[in-house]
Amino acid sequence: MLTVVVLIYFLPTIVALSRGHLSALAIFFLDLFLGWTLIGWLAALIWSCTGNTSANFYRLNAAGPTGAAPPRRTSGPLWLALILILIAIAVFDNRRDYRDLRSFDFSFPPHSGVRL
Repeated sequence: MLTVVVLIYFLPTIVALSRGHLSALAIFFLDLFLGWTLIGWLAALIWSCTGNTSANFYRLNAAGPTGAAPPRRTSGPLWLALILILIAIAVFDNRRDYRDLRSFDFSFPPHSGVRL
C-alpha cells in the first residue's frame, strides 16, 4: 500500500523521466519538497507534461543555425534514486502492527441491559 502511495506521489517525476524532460531533476525536487501540497504536486505534473524534452530540443537545434548541441543529459541517477526509495520502503516497512478495533480493550461501565 505504501509503495503505491509513493508511486503516485512521485508520478510527476516518473512522467518527466519517461519523457526525457530536460528539467527532470528540478521536477523531482519540486515533487519531493512540495509534492505533499496538492498545488506543488499539480505544478510538478503539469511541468512534467510540457514539451521541454530532449527530443524537442535536438529537433529544434537540428533545424536551427550553427552551434553545437549541448551534451545529452542522462536521467540514470534519478531513476536509481527513485528505485532505491521504493526498495527502502519495501525493506523497512515491515512493521505490521496494524490493529483493528476488536484488539482494543474498551472498559465500559456496566449498564443494565446495554450490550455492545
